[in-house]
Amino acid sequence: MKVRLAAIALIVVGIGAVLLVTVAPALGASSSSKYTTANVVTGSITSTAAATGTVAASTVYGLKFGTTADIVSTAATTSGSGGSTGSSSSSSSLAWPVQTVLVTVGQKVTKGAVLATADSTAAQLQLASAQATLASAQSKLQVDSGGPDSLTKAQVSNQLKQASNSYSQAKANKTNTNKQNALKVSQAQAQVTAAAGDLVALANAQANLASVQASASQSNTQAAQQVTNASLSYQSAKLAYQAKVAPASTATVQADQAQVAAAQATVNADQLAVNSATLTAPSDGLIIAVNLLAGVNAPSGYAIEESIGPMVANCSFAEADISKLKIGQSATVTITGAGTSAVAGTLTQIVPVASSSSGGGSSSVATYAVTVTLTSPPDTVLAGMSASVTVTTAAVENVLRVPATALQGSSNAGYSVLVMNGDGSTTATSVTVGLVTTSYAEIQTGLSAGETVVTGTVSSRTGTTTTGGGGGVNVNSLTGGGGGFGGGGFGR
Repeated sequence: MKVRLAAIALIVVGIGAVLLVTVAPALGASSSSKYTTANVVTGSITSTAAATGTVAASTVYGLKFGTTADIVSTAATTSGSGGSTGSSSSSSSLAWPVQTVLVTVGQKVTKGAVLATADSTAAQLQLASAQATLASAQSKLQVDSGGPDSLTKAQVSNQLKQASNSYSQAKANKTNTNKQNALKVSQAQAQVTAAAGDLVALANAQANLASVQASASQSNTQAAQQVTNASLSYQSAKLAYQAKVAPASTATVQADQAQVAAAQATVNADQLAVNSATLTAPSDGLIIAVNLLAGVNAPSGYAIEESIGPMVANCSFAEADISKLKIGQSATVTITGAGTSAVAGTLTQIVPVASSSSGGGSSSVATYAVTVTLTSPPDTVLAGMSASVTVTTAAVENVLRVPATALQGSSNAGYSVLVMNGDGSTTATSVTVGLVTTSYAEIQTGLSAGETVVTGTVSSRTGTTTTGGGGGVNVNSLTGGGGGFGGGGFGR
């Protein structure tokens, strides 16, 4: 019995000792909070903005026979499509029998390399017709502007002289005819006078006079008509001479010039069509589409498409970040599908109009299209790959910095930090800050390198249990942050 009592007493004493060891430190620590600190150091601070997007070629050209290359898409546009740079309806309607295809999809080419050829017979015939039309229009313009050549002038001058001579001759003939007819009538009248007293002779003379008068009247009328006709011919010849020799009106010359310009444009387009029977690479690049087969007519769409570097990453940044972005800022682009490390880049375009919004209602967030041009990406980077883009929006080097959690206050009211003294006490010190990120704050005035600042507190909290498994439990909690420091306390 005494042995059992002694054992029970030892157990009670042991439990009491355990409780004393576990609880006493917690009780002693609960009366104060401990600080987490950091030293003021010299270093760099970088502020970034991040977004996701897609890799694309900076420019894609589409090539057709009979015309210059089209820009299908480019990083300089947001619509993703471009217009023709030189096609014409006449060349696009021609048939282009493909002769050779010299490239395949995925092949790298250099500027000027021959990609494919086609038969240009139809284009050459069209060009010859256009050149003939141009020559005719140029000749008409030359005549209307500077008058006829010497041969034409000589011809119309001779025609005018002939008409003038004919007119003069007709007038002379009329005069002679009138005189001759007057003489005939006079002679017939004399015969009538001489036949007086002889009834038979008088009757014959009078009949002859009537006949002579009728014939004379008819002859005179014919002569007068010839003069009229000759006069009309002469007037017509004078008008023809003036039309051929006199310069054309300003309106006529301008119309001729318009005809020449239109004919020249047609010749240029048809000459381009003939030259474009051979497709060449507009720049160094990568062939991404070949829609040709030798021996078959080329399609009406693009025969070959070529992507031109450099590669770009097109992404969308939230409206909260867009004001921080500027053309020329450096960036890093992570392309998981390429199996490479991050690729350097430069921000080259910001579209100033929101491209999309999400969230709906008052929580809607607008996003803006941004283009980052990659610097020397590896060959494994292909168009269409997903990309994570991080743009450096601000950076400073060799400045005093502290963790951002050390700051108290605001940009309006000013900032301060708690400086840890050698005896463990703290002093609130006003500071002037520069660049502030979520990680660090640049200290421009108020602190020196090597000083220690408070970044947070460690509060001791004690909890107890009445069930098995042990005595008291110590719980340490880290609090504090950008707007100030939270206190500790006991939790139940």
